[in-house]
Amino acid sequence: MATLTTTLTSTSRARRFSLSLVSAKPSPLLNLPAELVLDILESVLLETKPSTLSVISKVISRFVDIIIYRTVVLHSKESLILFHRTTLSRSPAFFASHVKKLVVSHQTYNEVNLDRVQRTIAICGGVRSLVLSRWFGIECLASVMEDRTDGGVSEIILQSSTGMGTSLDKSLRLADALSDSVTHLRICEPGSGWTSPEEILRPFGALRNLTHLQLSRRTNSNVNNDLVFQEQVHSILRTRPSLGLLVVIIYPQLWVTDEDVRESDVWALMHEVAEQDARLRLVQGKNDDFESQWRSADSDVGRKFWTELSR
Repeated sequence: MATLTTTLTSTSRARRFSLSLVSAKPSPLLNLPAELVLDILESVLLETKPSTLSVISKVISRFVDIIIYRTVVLHSKESLILFHRTTLSRSPAFFASHVKKLVVSHQTYNEVNLDRVQRTIAICGGVRSLVLSRWFGIECLASVMEDRTDGGVSEIILQSSTGMGTSLDKSLRLADALSDSVTHLRICEPGSGWTSPEEILRPFGALRNLTHLQLSRRTNSNVNNDLVFQEQVHSILRTRPSLGLLVVIIYPQLWVTDEDVRESDVWALMHEVAEQDARLRLVQGKNDDFESQWRSADSDVGRKFWTELSR
């Protein structure tokens, strides 16, 4: 902690007071392991503004930056604009080293917002986990990955399969960038139209290190497509021995509120596959936004998604 002192000056002019900060001994807090310091400060930040802690010392300020920039959630136009302005005030190296998870849940799509999102993802070059809404999903991901040769992203969570039918050149750009880095891939909700599991995976290339995958399907859809879905899920399990867990969330139709999806045809088809391969888990989805798997991706529920289903 710093000590505030005053010094009285003796001159012929009117008396003045000068203020100076005299540094005391470093806080014992900084003698602790960095991981423990981060845990302590993270608890303090629950009731204290980051700006209050940051003025204590430069070292504490660095720790605060690590905590508040670790996960960036852009849920509105305002938050998107504010964070975009912040990226202009610091070096790209800062965001590349600090932002590890980026959540773009903003639902308003236009060219200005798309450009902001693309630049935000691009400047956060050290991101390991990306959560993107349907409007800034696969197309946005493809456009920013062409400049990243190392991939680096290990977890991708997309709201839905909407837009998965990307052009070949964009698919190849994604395949080159992400084929070896992605280990966890979630497609949380069904898209507006039919997209097969193979079409969903194609833009990402071989996904050689994929260990966790989540797909989704809606009840009472096209019967033939249900059969294709079943066969391709079975094929994914059969051809990917390193895949540790495949979760399929089955949702009711949008206009239904009380349907038991466990009684649906597609659930029965997927249950047949689950009986043959224990790596497949079936989950009953709900249309309520509060229950949405995608909207909870950055919450405690989302963080426990894989661990809960691995039991």
